[in-house]
Amino acid sequence: MRVVTLVRCVLACLMGVAAASCGADKSGITGPGNPGPINDVRLESDLGDYIGGGQTYDYSQANATITVTAQGGHLSIGIAGDEGWSGDFQMPSALNQLQPGNYTGLERYPFNDPVKGGLSWYGEGRGCNTLSGSFSVDSVRYVGETLTALDLRFEQHCEGGTPALRGTIHWRSGDTTAPPGPVRPIPGGLWRPAPGSTPSTGNYVYLQSDAGDYIGGGATTTYTPATASIAVTASGGHLSVSVDSWSGDFQAMATLSEIEAGYYADLRRYPFHNPVKGGLSWYGQGRGCNTLLGWFAVDRASYTGSALTALDLRFEQHCEGGVPALHGAIHWDA
Repeated sequence: MRVVTLVRCVLACLMGVAAASCGADKSGITGPGNPGPINDVRLESDLGDYIGGGQTYDYSQANATITVTAQGGHLSIGIAGDEGWSGDFQMPSALNQLQPGNYTGLERYPFNDPVKGGLSWYGEGRGCNTLSGSFSVDSVRYVGETLTALDLRFEQHCEGGTPALRGTIHWRSGDTTAPPGPVRPIPGGLWRPAPGSTPSTGNYVYLQSDAGDYIGGGATTTYTPATASIAVTASGGHLSVSVDSWSGDFQAMATLSEIEAGYYADLRRYPFHNPVKGGLSWYGQGRGCNTLLGWFAVDRASYTGSALTALDLRFEQHCEGGVPALHGAIHWDA
């Protein structure tokens, strides 16, 4: 009987028929319509498409948080990565669950014709006022009323235009892929203060600003307890530093319960960062980045219980996509 079922599934895949019982999770078959257990959301935007900006985006659980929620005939998708996206897919009102099939002639959810269904993909501050589009559910699986597997494709056009945003969603509830933690050992060649430029003993915050850096104004400054109050506070994976009129936020990836030694790369501005990578922001004296790209490296982090007791940290940030950098080094013992 199992051989017959497998043959039927293979024939169904070859014929392009979506069968909810023929997914990889159950039969082990993989292929173009059933590419295995790794969750993936891919977006391809035509030149001139307002939502995707003509770019291609690819997300897995290694580089973003993917949230999939199904309630009745409605499916919502959330992506929290280097970009943030949301998607809504509404089945025709005659269906109370997602069902394989092609759903065409759709308008923007929730202003759609309920008989036909609707969709909307939006994010990064952009959404269609009106749209036309379609989506196809290639495979779907439930355990009871709980969605456990999905393959879906969609296409949408904003404001009656020709350029399209297209997307594919491959999702399995059993995917255990996790983002990587901080890089260890810390790569060589990263910025650090020049020898002799920082105090040999005691706590300090050292800031070195390139010419043209908006935040530091091109200045180099060293703060010690003799010249300024230095406060370092850790709560879970978040570290906050304040000195004089400056504040700094350093956020580990969401999978960590405390700041760990290592290199945290490709970071965006906290708190608008990618949760699976972490974030940072150094600001003060009335100045802060709107957007930033940077990194921080924790050379030493010691705890007594849940209390941080020692820290050595370096960072680099670039405002608004610029080349000039603000560098900083923090040495602190409780």
